[in-house]
Amino acid sequence: MKPREGYILDSSELEGNLQRLNRMLQAAHRSSIDIKNSYDFYVLALKESNKEEIAEAYLYYDRAKYELTSAINEAKIKIKGSSFPSLRTLSYFFKLYGLYAVTFGTLSILLFSYLIYRYSDARILDVPLWAAFFAGIGSSAQILTGIVDDLRRNGMVTRYKRLWYMAIPLLSLIFGYMAYLIVSSSLIAINANSQSSTFFTMFVCFITGFLTNWLINRLSKLSNDL
Repeated sequence: MKPREGYILDSSELEGNLQRLNRMLQAAHRSSIDIKNSYDFYVLALKESNKEEIAEAYLYYDRAKYELTSAINEAKIKIKGSSFPSLRTLSYFFKLYGLYAVTFGTLSILLFSYLIYRYSDARILDVPLWAAFFAGIGSSAQILTGIVDDLRRNGMVTRYKRLWYMAIPLLSLIFGYMAYLIVSSSLIAINANSQSSTFFTMFVCFITGFLTNWLINRLSKLSNDL
C-alpha cells in the first residue's frame, strides 16, 4: 500500500502489510524464485518501521513488493515476447493460496465418500468403518474451512502451508473410531431408536473429525501436564 496525500499513516496497518509480504517472500523462496532484491527492501522497511519512521517504511515496503513482482515475472517462461506461467510461478501461487491443501482436502473428501459407499458394512471389532470415514470427511472439511478463513481474513494462507496437514485425516480416523464407541455405548444405555441413533452417530463422527486439530492441541497439552 502506497501512502496517499492526506492519508494518515497507520503503523498497525503497516505491520500487517509487512507480515503479508513476509509470507509472500517465504512462498516465493520455497518456489526457488530469486527474492534477494525484494528481501533487502523488506528488511529496510522493517528497520524503518521499528524506528517508527512510517513514511520511509512504506516507501521501502512498496519497493519490496515491486521487486517481488518483478522477480515473479522474471521466473515466467518467455516465448516470442509472451510470458507464460512456469513451474516455479505455479508453485508460488499454489503455496501462497493453499491450493495444494485445497487439492488434498478435496481428494480426501472424495476418497472417504467412496470408502463409505464401498465399505458401508465393513466392521472392525464390531465398529463400522464408516464411523472413521465420516471423521475423515470432517477433518478434510476442516482443512478446506481453514483455508477459506485464511483467504477471507488475510488474502493468503497462513495455516496448512506445510505437509503436516496430510496427517490430520489419518488421525481423525482414530478419533472417529473412538467417538463411535463412546456414542454407541451411550445410545444403547438409553435405548435410542436405531435409525435416528445411526444418523446421530454419523454426525458426531463428522464433528469429531472436524475438531481433529482442537483434539490434537488438547491431547498435547494433557501429555505435557502429565
